[in-house]
Amino acid sequence: MQANNQAKMIKSLGTIMSVWAHPDDETFTSAGIMYQAIKNGQKVICITATKGEAGTQNEEKWPSSGLGKIREREMDRALDVLGIKNHHWLGYRDGLCENTDKKQAAKKLAKLFQKYKPDTILTFGKDGMTGHSDHCCVSCWVDDALKICGLDSNVFHAVHTIDQYNSYLKYMDKELDIFFNIDEPPIVEQKECDIYLELDESLKSVKLRALSQMPSQTEIMLSKFDQGFISEALSSEAFVLSK
Repeated sequence: MQANNQAKMIKSLGTIMSVWAHPDDETFTSAGIMYQAIKNGQKVICITATKGEAGTQNEEKWPSSGLGKIREREMDRALDVLGIKNHHWLGYRDGLCENTDKKQAAKKLAKLFQKYKPDTILTFGKDGMTGHSDHCCVSCWVDDALKICGLDSNVFHAVHTIDQYNSYLKYMDKELDIFFNIDEPPIVEQKECDIYLELDESLKSVKLRALSQMPSQTEIMLSKFDQGFISEALSSEAFVLSK
């Protein structure tokens, strides 16, 4: 898709609200979409349920006791790269979303939905993409929040294309255990995607810069795979409309 057509496609999404479980979910799944939307002059809001404080990959370098604050700072830097000014934490604990009062969580989201009135919501599907329980919970909270506030926003669930998975992600999964709670992530043919953005070189560069601001989560990935491979592996962003 040519750059002008990509921009036009993203423009049609209107005000975008990106709702995820942990810092970096938004960057891996939709950095290009959000950055392009901001370039278009659209409003983009990002919501994160937890600070990812249970996700340490190196206890000595990024101790669990301070990981929440570390990832908060990393998130701020990544969002700055993407140009996102509107960000909200829901304040839940990493790994414990399934133990949270889901009605309370949905009400929190509903207030933000009512405030911003998004045309488009980007989030996880019920499978959580990796099977992570926090991801699955966020997907359900979004649906419940929309029922509470009565908005008719379009909800899109993150997926991977079959080509993307077979060419890159399954190899990354062997090294990094990306899809640790699921045998295979949600994968679809490109033609079945309702939103599909093939990142150009400029968007790839922005996405990699944003990811590099989160070393507690990306340093191992960046050390195991060369930049060219990672750039191609993450060069497409795909979503399907919730049914």
